[in-house]
Amino acid sequence: MKVTKEQAELNRQALLDAAARLFKQHGIDGVGVADICKAAGLTHGALYKHFTDKQDLAAQAFAHSFRSGFDKVSRSSRGEPASLARYLDRYLSARVRDDFSAGCPVVASACETGRQSEAVSQSYTAGFLELRDGVQAALGSDDSAQATLAVAALVGAMALSRGVLKADAALADEVLKDVRAGLERLAGG
Repeated sequence: MKVTKEQAELNRQALLDAAARLFKQHGIDGVGVADICKAAGLTHGALYKHFTDKQDLAAQAFAHSFRSGFDKVSRSSRGEPASLARYLDRYLSARVRDDFSAGCPVVASACETGRQSEAVSQSYTAGFLELRDGVQAALGSDDSAQATLAVAALVGAMALSRGVLKADAALADEVLKDVRAGLERLAGG
């Protein structure tokens, strides 16, 4: 039976959603194609109709996940660029820290991306640059170094907080709070 264009697009979106969620939870190397197909309720054949291989899927899933999250963060309800407080609220929340399937894929795949294909690295790079530009706009600055520092602090804070959470929940919360305070000081002066 032939799949309609509409159903094919729904299948592609289901695969991207499943891959994005699973890659954030378990890492790209921690998830197999079979896991993604099962989570999407589709077959391997459906996956390979849309993606050349797992690396192609990973690159597109990263871009898909980044786009959907960034669009929510980067604009206010009035369509204006987001404030720094909005970025801090979204990036440095305990709720996002505690749910590995939530949050920005830049955080989830920061170290792992270097072990992946060039296509995955390019997707990651595009996400980082867009995030940096958004933070730079929120800072109201022409200084890309300041925005790079802020993004590194956001990503690093979430990674550190997740890393210490099981051993010391109070320290995990303290990391988020301290980095937020430091970034607010950076923006203020």
